Amino acid sequence: MAISSSAGGKLSDDQTPSREWALLALFGVIAMIVMGLVGLDTGVSGMALFALGAALGAVFLGFQYGFASAWRQFLVRGQAMGLAAHFLLIGLCAIPFVGAGLFGLSASGSVAPVSVSLVIGAFIFGIGMQLANGCGSGVLFSFGAGSGRMMVALPFFILGSLLGSFLLPTALGWGSAGQMTIGNGLADMGRLALNLMLIAAAGGTFFWLGRRRRQVMPRQLIVGSVIIAALCWVVFVLSGHPWGVTFGFTLWGAKLAQAFGVPVASFEFWQWAGPARALQHSVLADVSSLMDVGMVLGAGAMAAAGGALRRQSWPEGRQLVAAALGGIMMGIGARLGFGCNIGAFLAGIASGSLHGWIWFVMAMGGSWVGIRLRPQFGLAA
Repeated sequence: MAISSSAGGKLSDDQTPSREWALLALFGVIAMIVMGLVGLDTGVSGMALFALGAALGAVFLGFQYGFASAWRQFLVRGQAMGLAAHFLLIGLCAIPFVGAGLFGLSASGSVAPVSVSLVIGAFIFGIGMQLANGCGSGVLFSFGAGSGRMMVALPFFILGSLLGSFLLPTALGWGSAGQMTIGNGLADMGRLALNLMLIAAAGGTFFWLGRRRRQVMPRQLIVGSVIIAALCWVVFVLSGHPWGVTFGFTLWGAKLAQAFGVPVASFEFWQWAGPARALQHSVLADVSSLMDVGMVLGAGAMAAAGGALRRQSWPEGRQLVAAALGGIMMGIGARLGFGCNIGAFLAGIASGSLHGWIWFVMAMGGSWVGIRLRPQFGLAA
């Protein structure tokens, strides 16, 4: 099979491996440059986190480990094994996240308020991820792999995240019960045991539903869950908190807005300690932002090595509109709902935070709505 070159000639199959090696080398050079800049900015720990981001990008792409598609398969076709695998991943991550004290770790989990903004944000995010055909991590690794849809979704995700940061302080005023942790008041071992029981019950239910429908858990999902969990453990130890994706998008949007003269620092969200500190430093000094860059480059290198970059095609116009709409909805939803499938669903539940479970239920409801909107944009339900 021949591939047309930019000069109008033909690229033979013999030349294709050379092209893939050239693309892989390009990603390698870019990664080395970024690694050098990270080393100057944040030292060895930053370089390690960048490398972990790259590894996560490669693993997510290599194992095709997604959230949006697995949730859609469950809601449309009753395929439950993807969700069972997600709870396997969450359970593995809960061991160090909830049990940090048992292992002598100074790191802490991801806990957010149970609030009206959480309910609204998670629901909006669920709609958006089905329209865009990807969640926070999915947008990143698919963007790195050359997806035309994600080349549209990511900029709008960044824009939506910035808008969400402006809206969040007001949204928190709509009502909040504060942070609520499961097993609060119990000893570390008791909290860990209780949370693992709840996670096992949820994962076991999805596994039982799948087996009842004669479904088999793919080995790829099990291995992928274990590897991703191991990488999340290392991120937790090095950074002091669970891996998150979407704050990096928010920071990128704020930096771009500042470059165009928008007084971002005057908005309340950007006066809070964490966001203010991130805004004052480079995008490579923030863990989420740093790992997001790594994830794109890691996925790009994996796609180049496997030839996936040359297999990408440009979607039709309606699908690009869906990607833009989904991106901006995910951005707003992630800020109002305190994260995405990684920062809220995975990290929240694995940290013993009630907000993670509420996020899951509301985002699943939003996904149900988003799936029914997909045919309007030329997407399969």
